[in-house]
Amino acid sequence: MNISIIGLGYVGLPTAALAAAAGHSVSGYDRSPAVREALSSLETSKLEAPVSELVRQTLLAGSLRISDRIEPADVYVVCVPTPCIGDRPDMRHVESAMNEVAAVISSGEMIVLESTVPPGTTDRAVRKALMAAGKSLLEVGIVHAPERILPGDILRELRENDRIIGGRTPSDARKAGELYASFVSGRIHVTDLRTAEFVKVIENTYRDINIAFANELAIFCEEIDIDVWQAIALANNHPRVQILNPGPGVGGHCIPIDPRFLADQNPFATELIQASRRVNERMPNLIARRIVGLLGDAGDKKVALLGASYKANVDDVRESPAVRLRLLLEERGYRTSTYDPVAGAPHSTASLEDAVAQADAVVLAVNHDAFRDISPDAIAPLVRTKILVDCHNFFSQWQWWSSGFHVYALGRGFQPVAVQSASRASNSA
Repeated sequence: MNISIIGLGYVGLPTAALAAAAGHSVSGYDRSPAVREALSSLETSKLEAPVSELVRQTLLAGSLRISDRIEPADVYVVCVPTPCIGDRPDMRHVESAMNEVAAVISSGEMIVLESTVPPGTTDRAVRKALMAAGKSLLEVGIVHAPERILPGDILRELRENDRIIGGRTPSDARKAGELYASFVSGRIHVTDLRTAEFVKVIENTYRDINIAFANELAIFCEEIDIDVWQAIALANNHPRVQILNPGPGVGGHCIPIDPRFLADQNPFATELIQASRRVNERMPNLIARRIVGLLGDAGDKKVALLGASYKANVDDVRESPAVRLRLLLEERGYRTSTYDPVAGAPHSTASLEDAVAQADAVVLAVNHDAFRDISPDAIAPLVRTKILVDCHNFFSQWQWWSSGFHVYALGRGFQPVAVQSASRASNSA
């Protein structure tokens, strides 16, 4: 098939490359001239390595072309951002892309929206664009096929994850399902437009609620001297319980955004969703308060943060709780530095040593695997005050305590486990 991909970001570009590698003729268009120019010049170094390699291969083979306009095609796949402005969904990118597609689409062709949107958006946006272009809604296929990928392993997720294909008609869904089956090995689940839109949004909303529950447990456990990490691990031995881990907040483009799509659409039926969002949004503030409690007045004090991205082992800093925590500390007058070997410049100092030099507290904000080799004995001579704040229960508290550090871990309080256990045993006696 001839496929036109609109939006060459972290979803659209690898989708274009996979479709091209599967034998389709693919043209890719992005509104950013800089993006088009970089890809036309085979500049793919900022992409994940497997994505970069496949994009280069398909560009060199000619099966993927970068175009300065939306080319006529059998299928138009729209992969554009759907952010929020405040708490309100911003669908301007979707609406603009649909208007551009409507200007070139012909009878018998199909529009597929992959962007995550509130239920009802796909039909409404396509209908409005086609009417403005003077074209019949009944003569084109309309499909919502939401992406379900995890940054850090995009190609494998695109290939292997199940896909939800929602069509305006069963025929639209079937045809789109056949297309996606040509480059997706996961199962294809066919449904209607609104259900497909709803399923994608509730997947991320579920995770947001689960993490909020874990964060409330962590706060509760600090008050009554219980190790929340041990408690969650024990509870998860139950076959019908799977509590996620607490942390300093929730970031990225999906989980903090998607629940707002539902809350905005019906605020009276989403009280739990809204409450969970508030819990997770407040976590950077809670961590900042813990740090202030440890350090006192800011003065000339410095806080070194380990990690800037929104989650472990990815370079994406969108909606990052670590970035929010840094800003909160700076608002309170503290000097800050950040070391993140995954996100890299401009979000990181050149070295770990530069970041922790003369620091009054070291904060593990993101649990990158790259931080596992950090030795408290190596850090101790560099800092001004030996304080560790561990937002992920990542480090061995005992090792840092043995190196002279005062340790706070979210959900475990200010003492190592061995000391807590001894204290409880003494109180029981």
